[in-house]
Amino acid sequence: MKKILFFVIGVVVAMSITSCADDDYTSKYNNPSKTTSVSCDKLFTGVVWTGRTYGMHTYWGLCTFELPQIGVYAQVSSHFTNDADYEGTGSYISYGNDRWSNFYEDLAQYKLMRHTFNNLSADEKADNQLYMDCATVWIYDQVQKAIDLWGDIPFINACNIQVSANIADSKASYDDAKTLYELMLNGATITDVNGVDQTYEGLGTIYSRIKNATAPSTFAGQDMLFAGDVSKWASYAIGLRARMALRVSTQGSLTSTGQSVLKEIASNVAADAQDCVTGFADPSIVAFCYNDGNGMNWGGGWNEWTRQFSRLSYKMAEILNLPEGATMNHNSNIHVDGADPRAAVMFDASDNGTVHIFDYHQTFNDQYYNGWLKEATYRYYATVDSATFINNAYFMHPIMTKAEMLLTLAEAAQRGIISGSAENYFKQGVQASVDLYYAENAKSVFRTAVDQPDATSYIENLWTNANDKLETICEQRWLHFSMLHQEQAYADVRRTGFPKLEFRDFSGDANFVIPLPMDRIVYPSSETTNNLENMNEAISRLSNQSREWNNALFWAKPAGKWYTVVNLPY
Repeated sequence: MKKILFFVIGVVVAMSITSCADDDYTSKYNNPSKTTSVSCDKLFTGVVWTGRTYGMHTYWGLCTFELPQIGVYAQVSSHFTNDADYEGTGSYISYGNDRWSNFYEDLAQYKLMRHTFNNLSADEKADNQLYMDCATVWIYDQVQKAIDLWGDIPFINACNIQVSANIADSKASYDDAKTLYELMLNGATITDVNGVDQTYEGLGTIYSRIKNATAPSTFAGQDMLFAGDVSKWASYAIGLRARMALRVSTQGSLTSTGQSVLKEIASNVAADAQDCVTGFADPSIVAFCYNDGNGMNWGGGWNEWTRQFSRLSYKMAEILNLPEGATMNHNSNIHVDGADPRAAVMFDASDNGTVHIFDYHQTFNDQYYNGWLKEATYRYYATVDSATFINNAYFMHPIMTKAEMLLTLAEAAQRGIISGSAENYFKQGVQASVDLYYAENAKSVFRTAVDQPDATSYIENLWTNANDKLETICEQRWLHFSMLHQEQAYADVRRTGFPKLEFRDFSGDANFVIPLPMDRIVYPSSETTNNLENMNEAISRLSNQSREWNNALFWAKPAGKWYTVVNLPY
């Protein structure tokens, strides 16, 4: 756990960004390795900055972790048939270490900020409460993502040695994932390894306080997400609570907790539900929005060695109603009859305007020789849209969106958890998703923006023709997440089983180390070196210890039951 516990808190800024250059960032943040005093306002900036690699849309996060592993499991990204050994081209070993380490670097920043805040006077706490609350919302978001990848993780006792100087804090035990979810939803007091009670407030309390807060004069200058817009932080908090509540509401030991929180959001505080619906009309992060090769260059990540993962996957084409061989040409007929209106701004067809799907039903030879080799001279397979994503210098980086919140309410209503019209929530949610993708496309100066069509009839037909309304709602949440939030798409499909995914089973082939998609990501190899005893204790809680990856998280469908195994040649 040395990477967690002995991490030097100072952030080394190796790159500059147009909206916040190195000098700008330095002025916003006290590096504890270079100063004897730190302040909550500066540390707040550091918490957000440190977690940006996987908390936002970045080149490194996309290239090394999301596309080659998480996107493959969720089938929002494409892959060669014989390359789908489900290891994520080594992501779960080397780049999984990066994903894990970055989370704990961020948590270390937060723990120092929490320690600093707790040692302030009552008046000083009042002055810094908004900074502490917003940092907590951010870190809870990252904690949930970590839990949804690995399950049990160190949290309460992690990253404490920097402030305690107690050797008992040198290696952190793993906290139960259910306990951490309850903590974030409703708050909890947990005794740490030193016998000290650690109280963490729930998102409901934090949301209420943020909503009614008056920002200090320095807040806008320190807020690298929303430039001081407190209402967006309030929406972030209530939206995150809704996301967590839905995640645990359908199966597992926290079902009643999740459903209770959803009812509270949608019924008891109806205005708050409206907040999370309307609070993200423009979901862009104010900073980090310039795609200039500085590490926030998310668009460039689609265009390098990850190209095979950026092609139109079979499942994506299916949900978009975008058929093989369709004509989709920017010079004439960009909108395909009967296809989802988002298709025109989510994907580019081949250079000749024909849609070719990177189909996992094909063998590697078919994919490679009949398609991929042609890409040496021109683009053959449909790929993520070059204006909306790859070359969008003004891409808006959504943390949470209006569409997600509406589709969350739609699913909760369809399941009977909350009152209200699932149909209305659904239609509004899909429309909000269409609006978002076209807004992203309109931001780009790469080429003339695509005219947004009227999606009313398409959305109406989605609902009217749905044999299973719940399945259709979940499919649309998955489609909305797609490239924007691949970790959320992966979590949702494990929770709901929708959309219905198919995977090959490579168990009979010795060349494949991981023969099926992981139900949870295996703990990184760095923990084997640095925190083996505590990691092994966490693994001992798993039902299938010999295949660590083949264990369901507490909120998910049983291991291997969220997809169908197909016997296809490869």
